[in-house]
Amino acid sequence: MRVPACRISTCITAICLMTFMIRPVAAQSWRQVGPPGGDVQSLTAEPGNTQGLYLGTSDGHIFGSNNGGENWQLLGRVGANHDDVIMSIVVNPRIKSTLYATSWTLSSRGGGVYRSSDSGRSWQLIGLEGHSVRALALAPSNPDTLVAGAIDGVYRSQDAGKSWLRITPENHDDLKNFDSLAIDPLNPDTIYAGTYHLPWKTVDGGRNWAPIHQGMVDDSDVMSITVDQNNPAHVFASACSGIYHSQDGGANWTKFKGIPNDSRRTVHILQDPKRPQTVYAATTEGLWKTADDGVSWHLVTPASWSILSMVIDPVNTDRLILGTERLGLQVSEDGGANYRAANQGFAHRRIVDAAVDSRDPKRVLVVLTSKFEPMLETADAGHTWTPLATGLKSGPPRRVFAAPTGWFAAPGTGGLLFYDRSKASWTPVNQMIEANPVPARRTVTVKKISARTAKGATATAGAGAGSVKTFSPLRARVNDIAFSAESWYAATEEGLLVSKDNGMNWAAPALATAVPARTGSIGNSSPIRTVQISPDGAYIWALTAKQLNVSGDHGKTWISQPLPYESRGPVHLSLSADRNMLLAGDHGVFLSRDSGATWSQASLSELQIAELAAGKDTVVVSASGGALYLTPDAGKSWSHLTSPAADNAVSALGTRADGTELVVASATEGVFATNMNTSAAISIKDQAGAAAPRH
Repeated sequence: MRVPACRISTCITAICLMTFMIRPVAAQSWRQVGPPGGDVQSLTAEPGNTQGLYLGTSDGHIFGSNNGGENWQLLGRVGANHDDVIMSIVVNPRIKSTLYATSWTLSSRGGGVYRSSDSGRSWQLIGLEGHSVRALALAPSNPDTLVAGAIDGVYRSQDAGKSWLRITPENHDDLKNFDSLAIDPLNPDTIYAGTYHLPWKTVDGGRNWAPIHQGMVDDSDVMSITVDQNNPAHVFASACSGIYHSQDGGANWTKFKGIPNDSRRTVHILQDPKRPQTVYAATTEGLWKTADDGVSWHLVTPASWSILSMVIDPVNTDRLILGTERLGLQVSEDGGANYRAANQGFAHRRIVDAAVDSRDPKRVLVVLTSKFEPMLETADAGHTWTPLATGLKSGPPRRVFAAPTGWFAAPGTGGLLFYDRSKASWTPVNQMIEANPVPARRTVTVKKISARTAKGATATAGAGAGSVKTFSPLRARVNDIAFSAESWYAATEEGLLVSKDNGMNWAAPALATAVPARTGSIGNSSPIRTVQISPDGAYIWALTAKQLNVSGDHGKTWISQPLPYESRGPVHLSLSADRNMLLAGDHGVFLSRDSGATWSQASLSELQIAELAAGKDTVVVSASGGALYLTPDAGKSWSHLTSPAADNAVSALGTRADGTELVVASATEGVFATNMNTSAAISIKDQAGAAAPRH
């Protein structure tokens, strides 16, 4: 009897070192499913050539395109942390295969300046290790001169990054928290630097600094500075208080008018290299354009677009390439009048959970971290994706489930939502509550009846222990759902629930109260981590943190077996046709050949298992760092699968009902699919001793 694979969890923790040998499997053929787009934190082009483009993400990845953004490929990673935010990328104009990038980290003690000598495929830290570096500029008149703006000061290198020197005073009250930089196109010693407070300038390479804020609102966070390449005295600056320009090298500033206050957070100011009076302001609420040097401004994108980075084609300046939040790359060929997405090969959404329709793997639902687009669905294997957010009132849900009748979602606040396609909206479901038993044989007077019935008629409740059924919202936090033809079971923080009407109403199952040795009821208030059910609904397996509860009579009676350890994280259970069990969690993998009475440690003991999916003849697990492992024999032997998630975590695993398709959702790199039969065949061949490449 095949038992549905247990649902997946999204807890992500650091991977432990492996002290065992696992034979690798030949590389799988993975198909990128999407969804396309993501956050483009930084964007740059090769000098004079926008066919060569590079973008940086908020988790250290560098993507490249050699055809103007029509196709992208993942090149490499900057830094060793998964929270390295790539704030700047610059290309050496003399040696275009040499790139520089800066990073700062959200939580780990990382950051610094990095260099690549092979067009972004590999990166080496070349300075300011551990510093939060938020800006980088290369001197147009001397490509060996680099200036980096960090939280603790400004640093300069005059030997292409081999050595760095602080050029701002240490522990200065104002010369800190640098967010933007610009270098005079003719004189590399003239440097503009914007802080969280105000802009500063040096004309002698940093020996002396002067504040330049006359005409600028005090306490302005200066997010970008741009120097007119044709007139170095003409400088632009964007701040939280508005957009400014100066005709005298920053000595005096004039504020541009015409941009609404709610669009003041301007991340970048770019000047058209052929038409100096045309300037673009990339804001968190759209792209604004002026063609008359700031006299009038026009919004040239939807206001909902948050523009994080931008490139103007120096050859055809009507061609704009925008790096956005969520939507990836957007390209305009006509100066912002029209746009098209350019995300082929760039799928970098932050996925926290996913559900795969086991009957149709082309249908996938993903949960994103974005409050603007919390859920996306594809019904055609990723060719198109549709937002499914209507009806969500508490942001992205913590879990999603592929039920036989459609999608269900578990909000973080508790309860369940069902996606009603007739209404194109998420709808709350109710829990059926059994109230106090109705007293035996009581007479009820019906005060309001139909016109065809005589007044004063009565109805009599049946003798014995009847009950009054009432309905109230389901508020329990749902961890897992298992499905059979007649009953669905939900594992919640408040116990096990059952539904007889395809998930529309839920109740605590009627559980036996007799408690012989190791036999009895499963407490209704015990938090259930995961649940599985046989296709006929007779056998149910429910896991708590400490024990496995098994029922063979539709939940009437239960046998409880202690687990080999107390789980403090995600826990998964897989059962084979002969009822052998595989338990995976934060202590590795355990096996049981006697229905859970005894357990033995598998060879994955040093790993923390985050996800699990069962195929027809195989089980696949993912470690918390993203590595995938496959067993073709219920856990006796394991092989290492090549993961499409690179070195990122896997947020979800799923399979077809017949086990022929494996779907992997990377936490940051989208959804991938592969043929499980091929993977299983390779694995079995490899276990027999066939040669396989080492990873």
